[in-house]
Amino acid sequence: MLLGLILIAGATAIFLASKRSYTEVEQVSTLTENAQFAQRLLDNALLHAGFFGEVQSSRVELDEGLGAIPAAADCTGAAAAYDLQNYLFAAVVDGDGNALGCVTDGVPGSHVLVIKSVSSTPLSDGPRDNPDPDIETHGDGVIDTPVGLSATQTYVMTNDTVGIMFDGADTPPSILTGGDVPGGVAWAYQYEVYYVRNGDIPQLSRKVLAMVAGTMTVVTEDLVEGVEDLRLRFGLDGAGSADGEVDTLTAVADMGSNWGQVESVEVSVLVRSASQDSNYTNPKSYTLPGGNVTPADNFRRMLITTSMSLRNPKLMIRGNAA
Repeated sequence: MLLGLILIAGATAIFLASKRSYTEVEQVSTLTENAQFAQRLLDNALLHAGFFGEVQSSRVELDEGLGAIPAAADCTGAAAAYDLQNYLFAAVVDGDGNALGCVTDGVPGSHVLVIKSVSSTPLSDGPRDNPDPDIETHGDGVIDTPVGLSATQTYVMTNDTVGIMFDGADTPPSILTGGDVPGGVAWAYQYEVYYVRNGDIPQLSRKVLAMVAGTMTVVTEDLVEGVEDLRLRFGLDGAGSADGEVDTLTAVADMGSNWGQVESVEVSVLVRSASQDSNYTNPKSYTLPGGNVTPADNFRRMLITTSMSLRNPKLMIRGNAA
């Protein structure tokens, strides 16, 4: 009996050690995957910030038939979905979880990132897929390449001079000679508001445009589980230099009206495990813009900080200075 008890005790110790090791490996693996995925999502969105086809956002006008987004769903001020003068913006979530008039469930103290752009694939008239001038569809002014316009999407029609934002369900601007946007191509409009959504398991979420019951509105998508905090700093091209080089790294609270001078963004993402491990106590302190975070609890965490250079704003700053 004694020998049996010793063997059972040894087997139990091995089992518990194996279970603790498995839990640690699983949580660290999930943390790494979620942190990298969140970072890739943000980096990809920032890569396209300010891209509006062939023109700058300041040259894009709103079509008279463009339907208004319900005020209760849209963000306010510079973060509003159709305010194209501000293609990059950020704010701090207040103590009640609110920010920008559209975020009501954010993590207090975390940051909200607003990015406006168009997709990188243009839609055009027939010549791109049917260059034969004898074909009936050649140059008829109907967008059909590689696909036609969707009634549930907002678009920006541009040439190298002007741009018009319109609903895909409406009659599009004419791209024929003498029309609204002669020789224009259509680009799907992208509006993204990234923030950390509070809950039992916090997560990286974003607000996007979507057609709901026949009305274009702003809805929320949950993206990455376990993202606990998002912090940002912005690299500015100093006023008066406009040389396309970052001169200062500025906190969100100190940005003021300098959003047009942003050339890079430092992104810090703090991710935690979905569940606690009673055999682990987190002793670490994480350095984030705005101060250190020292949780001292039973959640494992990972912090990833990267810096993204914004190629489209750089080109605009240099071009306007030339």
